[in-house]
Amino acid sequence: MPLKPSKRELIFPLAVFSVFIAIVFVLWNNSLDTQKANYIREIENTGSLRAKEFFSLVKYNIKSLENLRQRIEMTNGSYFEYWEKDAGLILEQNPSFRFVEWLDSSMVIQKVTPLDGNRAAVGLDLTQHPRYPEWKKHVLDSSTNISPWTKLHQGGSAFLVDAPVYFDNSFKGSVTAGMDFTSPFDELVADLDKFAILVKDERGTVFYSKNNPRTSEIEKEFIFTTTFEVDALDGQKWTFSLMPSHLDFLAERKESTYIYLAFGLLLSFLTSSLIYFYRYSRKKNKYLNDANLKLQDLNTSLKREQLRAEKASKSKTEFISNMSHEIRTPLNAIIGFIEVLKLSEIQNSLQEYLSLMDISSKKLLLLVNDILEIDKIESGKTTFRTDTFSPLEELKNIIRIYKRTAEEKGLYIDLETGGEYQTETIGDIGKYGQIITNILRNSLKFTEKGGITILYEENIIDDALSINITIKDTGIGIPNDKLKTIFDRFTQVEAGKAKRHEGSGLGLYITYKLVELLDGKIDVTSQENIGTEFQLSLNFPISDINDTTNSVGQELIDLSGCKVLIVDDNRVNVMVLKKTLENLGVHSDSACNGIEAVEAIKQNDYHLVFMDIHMPKMDGLSATKEVRKFNQNIGIIGLSADVTKEAIDEAKNVGMNDYFTKPISFDKLRRHLPNYLFKIS
Repeated sequence: MPLKPSKRELIFPLAVFSVFIAIVFVLWNNSLDTQKANYIREIENTGSLRAKEFFSLVKYNIKSLENLRQRIEMTNGSYFEYWEKDAGLILEQNPSFRFVEWLDSSMVIQKVTPLDGNRAAVGLDLTQHPRYPEWKKHVLDSSTNISPWTKLHQGGSAFLVDAPVYFDNSFKGSVTAGMDFTSPFDELVADLDKFAILVKDERGTVFYSKNNPRTSEIEKEFIFTTTFEVDALDGQKWTFSLMPSHLDFLAERKESTYIYLAFGLLLSFLTSSLIYFYRYSRKKNKYLNDANLKLQDLNTSLKREQLRAEKASKSKTEFISNMSHEIRTPLNAIIGFIEVLKLSEIQNSLQEYLSLMDISSKKLLLLVNDILEIDKIESGKTTFRTDTFSPLEELKNIIRIYKRTAEEKGLYIDLETGGEYQTETIGDIGKYGQIITNILRNSLKFTEKGGITILYEENIIDDALSINITIKDTGIGIPNDKLKTIFDRFTQVEAGKAKRHEGSGLGLYITYKLVELLDGKIDVTSQENIGTEFQLSLNFPISDINDTTNSVGQELIDLSGCKVLIVDDNRVNVMVLKKTLENLGVHSDSACNGIEAVEAIKQNDYHLVFMDIHMPKMDGLSATKEVRKFNQNIGIIGLSADVTKEAIDEAKNVGMNDYFTKPISFDKLRRHLPNYLFKIS
């Protein structure tokens, strides 16, 4: 039966609760006043700053007109023959100007720039115009006159600004401009969404507003108002007002204070409750104290382990990324020289080895790329390429690579198909090859006698190709207790110091994840000392594009006479690319850093630049920025072993036309070079 609290035990907590409630309400009221004062101060600061910007802009535009007057006066009217050109420059540089016109001494409009849209004003006699007395007074004072917001004879409204011109000791006329500050004002306040702005002339005419200002609905203390004298002679002043753009401008701030109020009330209640429970259960306080200390120790330990795990994960990611970059750089030279050898005369007996080297190096490149995606697989950020390929031909290529390894072990690899399939599909050939390669290597590793039989079958279902591949070996098999965990990370059939086969235990895990991401299915059955069988099912969209047609077309393009600059600090990379370009009939020069590249481009007429990203003295990105300062037309293609999207985006943002990741194949150059090069006649 629970114990009922005594009155004595309740008095102190209730007293504490009452005091806390009083403090909370006092602080809440102070917070409301502070919020209001801060907001008024923010309005005043913002209004003062924006008003200065507005009126500085007006002064600057009026000064541009007065400068034109000074040029005419200083040359005693000789500069007047450049009137239209100078007026055009003013209009082009100052969006506030609608037109510039010349009024002669009798106040008749003689010239208007631009003439289109203002023809009606030419020849207009302004002696009967309401602003004539004002204009005449400024002529006598030789000061610049600014009219109120005026309706124009040719349509629309604007401020008319007159700058009287004197030379040869006599008044010659005035340079007059029609000004509308809406466009430049809009640029000044483009980021000012939570405030509204209202600007009026001396007559109270609103000539600019922003965000629907409602002065009659907002209290005056929340409206910042200031004036600016635009015409001292006439005492003309413009009024600038800034206010909140929404009527509920304090609602969001009050909402936060209500949250604090609720939190304060809750905190008061909880504090009083804690005091009560503390007094009620102080006999058990030691036990709770000990438990709390243990919990703190556990949290500290967990945080330490979490930091250790995050550091290990970051180190792993950096290691994989760096190693991949380092592997791709020499691989660029290997693949490049293979491409060169393929195009040279070589003994027929070596052609097959060269072909196997070509296939193997490209498979190595695809494997390196897939290693980079291990982290992406686990974080759900994997991306897929869209290659056009034949699944059967790709399977045959993989078998050719591993057939020699099998023969060296005294094993066979047989491929059985239900027919000669020629279907081309669209998908990620790298990930498809990674799946097949991982399973095949696993089978070869654990097979000592006999061999591997691969069954391939494909069926067209609607517009997709359904592929079924069975890879069956005569190896050691998988124990039943490990069959369910074969696709887990770091899981191996053999374990301990006596295991005979090496491996990381990641191959089948990566395979399973890739199949899962491709919406496929993979199963395994096995018997110890008899063998293991993997069943793989995948679906790919069918391609209706014939790539061979495009290749032939590209070969017919003559690139002789074109001149290219190769910028790379790696001598081997320069040799490979230079030789490849020679086979296409393209002459090339080289530079080893960005500084040399900039000077070479200034002194020579190149049609294209291959720009390495990472170089000493000046990198490729900085060099591209320098080139774009004086040459916007030359094609620049970035080169790097960095395959991340961030690196590609950065290269294109500084002005590169394209970005090739190393290694670069002959076929890729042949397909893309015609986009940047042309034959010199």
